[in-house]
Amino acid sequence: MTPITFHTTHWSVVLAAKGDDSKAHTALSELCASYREPILRYIERTIRTDVPQRYGGRNAEDLTHDFLARLLEGKFFEHFQRREGRFHTYLLGAVRHFLANVRQRESAAKRGGGFVRLPTHYDIPQTHNDVQFDRDWAQTTINRAIVLLGNSPETQTLLPYLTREMTVEDRIRFTTELGKSESAIKVALHRLRKKFREHVRKLIAHTVESESDIDVELNLLIKAM
Repeated sequence: MTPITFHTTHWSVVLAAKGDDSKAHTALSELCASYREPILRYIERTIRTDVPQRYGGRNAEDLTHDFLARLLEGKFFEHFQRREGRFHTYLLGAVRHFLANVRQRESAAKRGGGFVRLPTHYDIPQTHNDVQFDRDWAQTTINRAIVLLGNSPETQTLLPYLTREMTVEDRIRFTTELGKSESAIKVALHRLRKKFREHVRKLIAHTVESESDIDVELNLLIKAM
């Protein structure tokens, strides 16, 4: 398996500078772009299951844009705890606190009182939405890994068998479609699965601080799916 150099991963760069230099900002921008969809879906579900008026009439797109803009400005790093060393874990906590502050700000405006920003360690009960966020994150990571496999005819033919077994009938059919022997098709599928696992591990490596966290995050991905 290809070794991973951790001092050059996206999240390690961000942590080293706490988002204060151009290299860290670029790294954080790439991470945010990769996880925009899970964030958007999380906010959509939150608004849908809550009272929309608590968010000042703003839709999920607007709130997502505001959250990512604040994140890129380093607004959520002031009280960052080292124990939150995985980007996925950090991101979920950050978006939950962002939404809690939006609700508090709207409530304070209606009361005519002042607004006090909640500290990052403020205890917000977990919800089913957090579980769904994990699933969206897992699916996003898998989709990105699949894209990295390429779009050759052979890859596209074998993709459905990344996670399920190929029948004898399938192998016989593919000998004609791909012009390969059954044994060659089995080898090609084995290599595709190996490459897929490597891509998933590399994508996860970009979002953790140490090698030991890869398997922790990978197990979370499997559990989420």
